[in-house]
Amino acid sequence: MITAAKSKRFSNLFYSYLKYYLLHKHFHNVYVEGDIDEDNQFPIIYIANHSSWWDGLLLFYVTKQQSNRDHYIMMDQQGLEQYGFFRKLGAYSINRYQPKAIVQALQYSEQLIQDHKAVWLFPQGEIQHQDIRPYQLQSGLGYLIQRFEQVRVKSVTFHYYFDEPQKPIASIQFGEAILMNGKDHTRKEWTVYLEKVLQQQADTHRLAVINKRQKHQYPVMRQSKSTSDRLDALKNGVKKWTPFSS
Repeated sequence: MITAAKSKRFSNLFYSYLKYYLLHKHFHNVYVEGDIDEDNQFPIIYIANHSSWWDGLLLFYVTKQQSNRDHYIMMDQQGLEQYGFFRKLGAYSINRYQPKAIVQALQYSEQLIQDHKAVWLFPQGEIQHQDIRPYQLQSGLGYLIQRFEQVRVKSVTFHYYFDEPQKPIASIQFGEAILMNGKDHTRKEWTVYLEKVLQQQADTHRLAVINKRQKHQYPVMRQSKSTSDRLDALKNGVKKWTPFSS
């Protein structure tokens, strides 16, 4: 497997690249709802749905900006080989097609958690459309939970959508962390339970976006102006300037 090789200098440079260029180029805005950090008393695992290549970049951006924890993320080996710079941001690999590599990745994850690191998993195992139902999570998540007598699991959902602005909007919702005793249930039981938790949050999140009921969300980037925004501003400016406009 490919282990993480975090670089503080590279992380700072990459965060600036996202903040001042890449996110502004592609998104109208990015919104977050819910608390990112939890009580450091217990180890923590973050689980998230995975519907876009942007998920990993956004979680790095948001945690870099808003969190006091040290975050690591499990990433598909082929993707990490292609984008090796993710290692410097805290990514490590898993090869889902080699049982030995899966065990190595889970053991590495367990060690990170024991060392008080925050570990992120995309337990769907691959990018899937955000509206696919039902969720089917990989059993490695249940295996990892079983390794701890007490561990918090925090569900995170990403939802991408278009509204009046020309560019898309990314919405990220952090759920309440659930304290679990890993010995209480089997690996399969934990996996099935968390499938329901993550899917229910994704459904609630989607409805909140549709009905515009995200009262506690906040932006994590400066709003990006699109071509249509500039044209509207220009038209309004001309209208105000024209002496005979009504």
